[in-house]
Amino acid sequence: MYNKLSADPGSLILGILSLMIIFLGCCCGIFAVISLVLSIIGLVIANKSLNEFYLNSENYSLQSKSNVNIGRILCIIGVVFSSLFIIIYCAFLIFAQQDITKEFLKKYYETKTTQHTIVRDTVEKNTISKDTIAIDSINVE
Repeated sequence: MYNKLSADPGSLILGILSLMIIFLGCCCGIFAVISLVLSIIGLVIANKSLNEFYLNSENYSLQSKSNVNIGRILCIIGVVFSSLFIIIYCAFLIFAQQDITKEFLKKYYETKTTQHTIVRDTVEKNTISKDTIAIDSINVE
């Protein structure tokens, strides 16, 4: 009688789950990280089970080895897609941040220039030449 490998259902389930999360999760940042973690865990336990099979191949069934191998392949695909989506997401954030920063600096300098112009105009209007004498007057009725 042949035994099942320790990762027979586990690696397959983790591989399928990671692919479902990455594709149904709309490639969002946190979902890609969760998918990457699940894929790596599935890959590690699949590799451990395959090493176990190669050490004692007479004790385990070929169907169990096949299931673990398929799980391993799904986990590798999950790692690739998750990593790719994480890289794309980070690049998008970096480029979006640059655009936001440029717009912020542009608005900041425009505001600063406008404020400087208002202050300069106010100072010029309130400046009294040396020849002018200013007298405050109060109207009393």
